[in-house]
Amino acid sequence: MIFTSYIKDLFFNRRLFEEAKKIGGGNPEKAIHPSTAKEITVLFLADSAEDRKIVDKWRDANAKTDRKIKVVGYFEHEVGSTSFDFTIVSITDLNWYGVPRSKEVTRFQEESTELLLRLGPPGHKVLDFLAATQPAGLKVGPFTPDSHHPYQLQYDARNSLKLKDQFEAITQIFSFTNAH
Repeated sequence: MIFTSYIKDLFFNRRLFEEAKKIGGGNPEKAIHPSTAKEITVLFLADSAEDRKIVDKWRDANAKTDRKIKVVGYFEHEVGSTSFDFTIVSITDLNWYGVPRSKEVTRFQEESTELLLRLGPPGHKVLDFLAATQPAGLKVGPFTPDSHHPYQLQYDARNSLKLKDQFEAITQIFSFTNAH
C-alpha cells in the first residue's frame, strides 16, 4: 500500500512539473494589483458552505464593469448534479494518481488570467496543481516551505484557515505595494 502511494505521488509530481513547465512562470509586463486587475481567478476548496459564501461576498464586493472574476471550487467529494455559480472540479475529475482531468479542468488550464488567488489549506495537492497549470501574470497562494510551489507571492495561512482571514492577508500584502 505504501509503495502504491509512492508511485502515485511520483506520477503526480512528474505531471505537475511537466504541465507547469509548459506555461512557464508569470512574467507580467505591468505591475499587477487586485484593484487594477481586469481578470482575476479565485481557486479555493469549496466543501464548506461558509467558505462558498465568503468567496461570493468577496466576488460581489470586488466586481467592476470592466473586470472578469472567475471562481473555481474544488470539492473533495462527489457533488453529483448540484449546480453552483462557479466552475466545479471534484474528486470525480481526478485520475488514479490524483491529477485533475476533465473538460472543465482543460478549459481552466487553457484560459489565462491576470491574477490568480489560491485560497485554502497550505500544501493541498490538487489546488496547487490547478494553480501551477493555470497561466497567470501573478499567482498568489499560501506559504509552503516547499521550493516547488507555483506562487510568486505567498501569504501565511497556517494560523488562518478561514477564507475571510486569507482574503484579509492578501489585502494586507497588496497594501504595501505601489502597483495601484
